[in-house]
Amino acid sequence: MQTELSFSIVFTQAANFIRNRFWPIVLISLLLNLFATLILKNTVDIATLTQLLKANSPSAFPLLLKMLVIKLVLFIIIDAILIAVIYNYSFNEYLNLNTVLSRMLPNVLNMIGFELVFLIILPIIFLFGGLIFMILGLIIPKALVIFLFAIVAIVFAIFFNAIYYNFCGLIAQPTTKTFFEKFAECNKSTLTHWRFALPMMLIYFLAVLVISLFNAVDNNIFLSVIYSTLLTILNIFTICFFYRLNMLLTSNKSMLEPPEQNNSLII
Repeated sequence: MQTELSFSIVFTQAANFIRNRFWPIVLISLLLNLFATLILKNTVDIATLTQLLKANSPSAFPLLLKMLVIKLVLFIIIDAILIAVIYNYSFNEYLNLNTVLSRMLPNVLNMIGFELVFLIILPIIFLFGGLIFMILGLIIPKALVIFLFAIVAIVFAIFFNAIYYNFCGLIAQPTTKTFFEKFAECNKSTLTHWRFALPMMLIYFLAVLVISLFNAVDNNIFLSVIYSTLLTILNIFTICFFYRLNMLLTSNKSMLEPPEQNNSLII
């Protein structure tokens, strides 16, 4: 028998998942952020880069590109680990390093594929979007163009992040599907189940805003680590929400298996 799904059910189960494993998740988030901070500090001289950027030096571009590439690589690795951790804790009470490590590589490959696809798509979107707003600027008042641009940018940010986190939740569960099948399913699911994705993304951006205000109070290493850790926990929660959503949707679609087998995620 199918279960009536609602946003509150999925949100509550994701919250229970985090609460029941709160301290291990905090520790993992803290260690990952310390690791990322050490890597950045030992590979990129932020002070030198800042000085070069202020001086408009051509030497700043290679350093800036290097920093962005390193940050992207760290971002992919950390999120791949987080997805593997969520999968592990969904079926195990304790952290199993073998399970996490076995899921890391597939997660990394899927995320690289996701980044490459959008690396191709985004420039085309920005190009056509820029042309449209240039034409609108010749027809309607500038203030209205700016307002429309802000609205479109907000909608795009919500939609893109919804697709990204839905994709992360989708690849957490091992399947035999190809990357493009997963990518297509992710896009279709995000549009079909927008009533789940939209409120989750609004909560996500509100939480990011609150955490960012907390980080802006004082600029020191201790608060920066706390800030990064809180953002990582937020990422875990958001990925967990979409993972749980996909599991429940799959469970409701499967009428041949008993509910006990379909709904096996540990809360």
